Amino acid sequence: MNKTILINEGQKKLILKESINDSFGEIIKGSYEFTKKIIKMSSEQMGMNLEFLLTWGASIGGFVGPLNDFIAGKFPELSDMELSLIITGVISLYYIDNKETVKKILGKIKEVGLYDEFGVLLKKSGELKSTFVDFITSLNITLHKVTNIMSYAFIIPIIPIIYESVNSGVISSSDYKEIALRLSSFGLLTVAGVLVRELFGKLIKRFSNHR
Repeated sequence: MNKTILINEGQKKLILKESINDSFGEIIKGSYEFTKKIIKMSSEQMGMNLEFLLTWGASIGGFVGPLNDFIAGKFPELSDMELSLIITGVISLYYIDNKETVKKILGKIKEVGLYDEFGVLLKKSGELKSTFVDFITSLNITLHKVTNIMSYAFIIPIIPIIYESVNSGVISSSDYKEIALRLSSFGLLTVAGVLVRELFGKLIKRFSNHR
């Protein structure tokens, strides 16, 4: 015999909020695993150890995830290995300070005949970075370098969910500490916990003001 379980609005909201928090966690983990996969394939192609890039945690995946979707759709004939090399070229320009390492990566892209495709993705990445930097800057978070801003890129795939959750009333201004604590507990973010709390607090406040 089936039983019908009735829940009130408060319980329903709590369940939805837990589901959203779980979604945030899965996205962060997915971004990190995507970065790990890209770095592994590119390291094999380059004959270089690029694992130091994993110190950026989920930030790289948050930034290049949408770019991967774009370039894969633009050039469906490219293999996963070729896509990983092109994406690593973009990663190198935004997250690697060592000019010699960047030069080697870009040289390899040119050597295998993918420089035109890389140029297309580089232009798209510039548009994404510009939009993202403008958005983060508008939140009035104290930052000193673009590389600092790029460490917040883990938030890119999460922004639409935050917006929808705030507008539906599932997430409120009092929830930012809980969200930040849960995400920081994964150890996949390069941003300090106090800054993650500030980021989510200002994001939720921004979207609340647009309701």
